[in-house]
Amino acid sequence: MRTNFYIAGSRLLTHTLFWVAYVMVYTGVHADGDDGFRVYFLNELQGLPAAMLVAYVNLYVLFPRFFAKQKYLLYCLSAILLLFCCSLFTRVLSEWYVEPVFLANSTHPDPIFIWYFLFKGMLWFLSPVLLFTLVIRIFQQWFIQQQQQQEMIREKLNAELNFLKAQVHPHFLFNTLNNLYALTLESSPKAPKVVLKLSELMSYMLYDSQSGDTFVQKEISHIRNYIELEKLRYSDRLEVSLNVSGKLDHKRIAPLLLIPFVENAFKHGLSNDTDQVWVTVDVKVKAGWLIFKTENSCAETLKENDLDNYKGGIGLQNVRRRLILLYPDAHELKVSKEPGRFTADLKIKLN
Repeated sequence: MRTNFYIAGSRLLTHTLFWVAYVMVYTGVHADGDDGFRVYFLNELQGLPAAMLVAYVNLYVLFPRFFAKQKYLLYCLSAILLLFCCSLFTRVLSEWYVEPVFLANSTHPDPIFIWYFLFKGMLWFLSPVLLFTLVIRIFQQWFIQQQQQQEMIREKLNAELNFLKAQVHPHFLFNTLNNLYALTLESSPKAPKVVLKLSELMSYMLYDSQSGDTFVQKEISHIRNYIELEKLRYSDRLEVSLNVSGKLDHKRIAPLLLIPFVENAFKHGLSNDTDQVWVTVDVKVKAGWLIFKTENSCAETLKENDLDNYKGGIGLQNVRRRLILLYPDAHELKVSKEPGRFTADLKIKLN
């Protein structure tokens, strides 16, 4: 993965404009009057090949072979050698070609090995180019690593969500088919209605829930179908209340996120030995928050591990994990137990 920041998408144009800017900036810094501008412009032009050599050797040879592999000592030695060779190349180009051809009347020949000019070329003219290209490569490498890390996080997130959602389907289907099985054993006339509701539930799970999110109203319809199935099974023994309030239009939520709470409410509420059991489901949208609450009846005297069993069910474990992945720092979940009552309170900040 490589991200390039080219002007107008053109690599050639970007590099050309960079070197034009390089020559003009250095010329402007050193120029002194009209005569000085011409002289220093020629000086910068004669130093341009060495600067380009430093830049591209550093970008495509030294950095990937040494710096990127954390061979910093080799990189430093190679960079110093590169600067020296390029500074020497500039001296050769200046004394043997540029000055004799363009500045013959205003200059005189000098020896190539004048250490002051060699070190000046290395430190003043070529080192900034080396450092600039090094910073570019470091930033580019960091940016690519960040992109790769984010891509890995996204892939891991999608894999975990798909796995967790896949776990919801068989868990939910298992509970519903058990209900249908009990009715068919009794040859109950309610069985066809159960099949119809089950068909609607499966349609939602197979199609509507495959997108990243769904409308809150659809999720509520899914819950309502589930409640109707349970009411068909338990008839007068079960008292169910579903309350919906607030403006739900165009509000969206991750699919199959609420149904495990309803499943658990029925599972634990109907497991009591009492003749009359009840389940209450409240859904409200207020001030950008989805407030979801389930309550169910339970025995007045509970075993110590009842709440742990409630919290540790497969459905709720999946929901907790999905909430962490989908709504980090944007949800609150509380599960509590009181005499005769289990309660689950969930708040989700809607985008």
